[in-house]
Amino acid sequence: MNVQEYISSGIIESYVLGLATREERIEFERMCAAHSEVKVARDNFEHTLEKRLEEQGITPPKHLKSKIFAELEVENDHRPEKILPLNQRPEMRAGWLRYMAAASVILLIGSTILNFYFFTQYKKYVNRSDELIAKQARTEAAAQTMQKKLGDYQSAMDLIKNPAMEVVRMPSVPSSPHPASMTTVFWNTNTKDVYLMVNNLPQPEVNKQYQLWAIVDGKPVDAGVFDMGEGTSLMKMKNIPLAAQAFAITLEKKGGSPTPSMDAMYVMGRVSI
Repeated sequence: MNVQEYISSGIIESYVLGLATREERIEFERMCAAHSEVKVARDNFEHTLEKRLEEQGITPPKHLKSKIFAELEVENDHRPEKILPLNQRPEMRAGWLRYMAAASVILLIGSTILNFYFFTQYKKYVNRSDELIAKQARTEAAAQTMQKKLGDYQSAMDLIKNPAMEVVRMPSVPSSPHPASMTTVFWNTNTKDVYLMVNNLPQPEVNKQYQLWAIVDGKPVDAGVFDMGEGTSLMKMKNIPLAAQAFAITLEKKGGSPTPSMDAMYVMGRVSI
């Protein structure tokens, strides 16, 4: 192996960073004494590494000096009173660089751990924030629903208290498919407006709809179809301008029917006036 191959083998980096074996260090020091190219390459690498570490602003530990002396097997009582500059003591500079390199690695690992910790905490706070925002949205939606229900109750009470309002209670008929059915019609005898409140009706099939009928002079008159709603809100139906004797509800195909299906009648109630 020639000198250039020896320099390119990585022995310089291993020696400076303290990774070389004892035999490799002895051989390297012999090569430095025998070949100036090897010594120049070592000095160049040490200067480059020293410059990079100084640029990172890493301060050597306070106990570094004593460790270096211990490694060089220098007794405390025989330490020179004047320490040569770093660039004039290759052995001390190599030891200092090894410790600085190790400190740099430790700082890098510590920085990585801290970055991961802070990123994890950040994700946790973001998820918590999203949960709170979603919870607030659900609360606001529930409040709006409750406000609407209160408004429906108030509207219903105002209509019921009207003296011109005729209340027609409609219990289930004997042949009702759902014996517990119950609805109430509110018919304004002045304006002829008709309102329906569903007390108890089963949910119909998708292709079916309930239809309200007014019985006028013994004949059914269409008062409109309706979909099932929640609560006791009143549904505005078609006006019935003529005097009705009764109201009834049947289950028809979706969209309604021109005539009621008598076998699918659920409720019926007579008008008292």
